[in-house]
Amino acid sequence: MRADCPTSGKENKSNLEPGGMESQTKPELGHGGGGVCQGGCGLRLTGEEHCCVDALRTVTDTLEERSATLEHEARMARLRWNRREQYLLAQVSNLQNEAQLAALQYQQRLHQYMLHINSIAEQVTGYCKGDLRATCDKQSNIADTASCKEEEQQEPLKAAECLS
Repeated sequence: MRADCPTSGKENKSNLEPGGMESQTKPELGHGGGGVCQGGCGLRLTGEEHCCVDALRTVTDTLEERSATLEHEARMARLRWNRREQYLLAQVSNLQNEAQLAALQYQQRLHQYMLHINSIAEQVTGYCKGDLRATCDKQSNIADTASCKEEEQQEPLKAAECLS
């Protein structure tokens, strides 16, 4: 590297472009540039006086600025994603709470419906048992009446048989 190179009063504008080193290391063909520095830095020559140390410092400064900008952008993106994640987690939590509340309400309704159905079933069962008793009582009364009539009809026959 040459430390005793003359310094021009102008900054090399091509060194400040994004991409810095990449654009500096490629020789421009057909653009009237002087090619690549053979003094040790390997940067593209622009036809002006060239100082390797100053050119490399400029490229380094540009790359450090770009690195700082990218780090800042990454940090800001990370903060945005963290906020978004917190927001989404809060939404999920709220939805879970709403779902649990709805489940409890439906469970209470189901319990009330089951109690109502059991009450109706008991009424129907009681009605059927009462109806069966009444039916059984009627059938037994009919059977008793029929057997009494048969006995009454058979008594004169028995009496007639005994007389004969």
